[in-house]
Amino acid sequence: MAAISARRNAKIGTFVGVAVICLAALAGYYVWTGRIAGGKPLCEVCRRVIQPTTSFRIVGIDGKIRTACCPRCGLTSVIKNGGKVLDVIDFSTKKRIAAAEAIYLEGSDIMQCCSTAGFRAAEGTYQKIDYDRCMPSLLAFSRRSDAEAVRQTHGGTIITFEQARESVVRQLQRQ
Repeated sequence: MAAISARRNAKIGTFVGVAVICLAALAGYYVWTGRIAGGKPLCEVCRRVIQPTTSFRIVGIDGKIRTACCPRCGLTSVIKNGGKVLDVIDFSTKKRIAAAEAIYLEGSDIMQCCSTAGFRAAEGTYQKIDYDRCMPSLLAFSRRSDAEAVRQTHGGTIITFEQARESVVRQLQRQ
């Protein structure tokens, strides 16, 4: 009787061990393929981790609020999928401001969500980046004077919301 119980316990232990290994492997696979980023929220457009200093929120056509990593991805989502812009982080004050009323700095050397480093695609293959949909960078400001101060140090062009939208439309047409 004790031998049967010991065999049964060994089988249960083996099953539990295999299940734990499978779950760990599955979690590792999802991290490796970029489907999860250590619990950090990902941009719905480029699948990068959302930067708190450049995030851009939109309201989808379903009424749900979605967050993009930067104004360029947020505008891309609205142009491609519909919905409307909501707010963006002011790069200087780190406060949310109305996206349509913000002043934007395009093409500075500050690229918090952009990268030329490669990445792991959803199917698990390594991809080299020749094109980055987050470039040229777009930073938002509530005051033109703040945008000008950053432009003097980091370059770029100060533009309006409508000009930023037109820039994204032109970029999408070239794809």
